[in-house]
Amino acid sequence: MTEKYFKIIRLLVYGLILSGIIGVISSVFLILVNGLIDFLWTDIPNTLKEPSIYTLLLCIFGGILIGFSRRKWGNIPKTANDAIVELKTTQRMDYSYVYLNLLIAVLILIFGASVGPEAALLSSVIALSIWQGDKMRYLYFSYNEWKKGSLLTRLKKLALPHNYLIPYNPDRAPIEKKLLVFKKVLYMLFICNGIMTFMFFMKISEQPPLVIKLGETSWGLDEAILFIPLVLFGILFSKLYKLIDKAMEKFFSKMNNKIILSAVIGGIGIGLMSLIAPNLLFSGQLSMQELPSLVPTLSIATLILASVLKLILMEFCLKSGWVGGDILPVIFASILQGYAIATLFPQLDMLFIVAVIGSSASIAILKTPLVVGLFLMLFFPKELAPVILTIVVLFISLSKMSKKVPQEITA
Repeated sequence: MTEKYFKIIRLLVYGLILSGIIGVISSVFLILVNGLIDFLWTDIPNTLKEPSIYTLLLCIFGGILIGFSRRKWGNIPKTANDAIVELKTTQRMDYSYVYLNLLIAVLILIFGASVGPEAALLSSVIALSIWQGDKMRYLYFSYNEWKKGSLLTRLKKLALPHNYLIPYNPDRAPIEKKLLVFKKVLYMLFICNGIMTFMFFMKISEQPPLVIKLGETSWGLDEAILFIPLVLFGILFSKLYKLIDKAMEKFFSKMNNKIILSAVIGGIGIGLMSLIAPNLLFSGQLSMQELPSLVPTLSIATLILASVLKLILMEFCLKSGWVGGDILPVIFASILQGYAIATLFPQLDMLFIVAVIGSSASIAILKTPLVVGLFLMLFFPKELAPVILTIVVLFISLSKMSKKVPQEITA
């Protein structure tokens, strides 16, 4: 076997190890969050006579910690959108903050913030992927020098996380077609390896499922007739979210950049919500699992109120500095609204109505049709996939039309 093939094999093995490490870090993050939430919100309250006072004080304490962390380190954790913008703008990304990013995200999530873990997790995965690329680039471009060292020296150079890195340089990037294809194949292989490692550790640690099917469906023509009105209702619900967003922006703008005060007020709001509607805390992932059995016991007014309160609490958290993901909370609120409207039509298929309103409202709020649509499909039976995809195509078309019309007017 020639040295060329040894180099390829070593690159492949090294990439699998690094992508596996990223998968492990991602799973440990969620395992730690779930474990601490159980400890702080279930184990301790079960031992107390007045758990309500405890949860309120817990959230205020969390607000103090988060306020000081934001004053010291700034806007951390970074969101996935921040990471993507930085990557597109500079072709680089600072991954030195990644562990701090995850640590502060853990604090925000375990103290009850109505935000999701996906923002900090995705931004950290992106940063770690850039780090993996820099480490592999070192091995690729310095291979001849690297292999001359002793075994201990070679392992040290590959293992040290902050040394022996070669950043991306477009002038050094391969342009040969074979190398480009090989590079893309490696990327896909490493992504799959990272995901499989992540899922493996989540499974062996018996973590709750990330998504759950909400039930079965048997929709037909009767439900399809309501498709457009239900989509319009979803869009109307998104307008309510915009009003909430503006109100929260206006409220916290009066704080005059008092970071610690804003975070503490956020903690007080979360603590009060823990007394009123504890199921609305956190991302909504765990509460989503209870919806099929819980919804029949709730009134229309309760479902509508819970849906609106979820959005209010999410924006309250985000604007007060409790930064996190908005995808899961928005989807949870939109699905709650879907269930509320579905109760008005007991003769029709409930999940069809929930899927249409949940998809249209979530997409209208988040403005990422494909990502949200694909994620929502995980919650619904496969028979509703064409319905959700139709909504995705509809919103993508409307987005393109809205961009085209102003151009025609200015022309």
